[in-house]
Amino acid sequence: MAKRLGPRTVECYLCRHHFQVGSKAMSVSCPNCHKPVIVEDVVVKNYKPVKMLQTCGKLIVQRNGRVSAETVEAHLGVEVTGALHANVLSGGPVVIGAKAEWKGDCRAPSVTMKAGARVLAGQFNIPEDPLSMAQLHAENAKLKG
Repeated sequence: MAKRLGPRTVECYLCRHHFQVGSKAMSVSCPNCHKPVIVEDVVVKNYKPVKMLQTCGKLIVQRNGRVSAETVEAHLGVEVTGALHANVLSGGPVVIGAKAEWKGDCRAPSVTMKAGARVLAGQFNIPEDPLSMAQLHAENAKLKG
């Protein structure tokens, strides 16, 4: 996980409102919709069956991790060395490791698949800005000075 220094701008995945959070924030209430929003990276080390998994950070599925969900939305990207069975919407790069298992559709700005990865099913769509995150990245660049 990359260390993020200073405040950063995130986008609520529920109402799409942009707001600033501190570098150590893990979850916050959106100032617009007042619902809880996860802003940290989500690391999965074992089996995690959920309907929906959303974060303003990254989703990292480790070697023994397994995610089974209808939908995953991760604004900073997805890294899988375990198994991921879900339809994925990512604002950052998707990396599928050498022994990873993938099943589901993917919409991300880039996908890297290591030799040996298993894709069981799914369509990959690589638009330039899948979550319309360009404005968010520009706001964060201004914060860094």
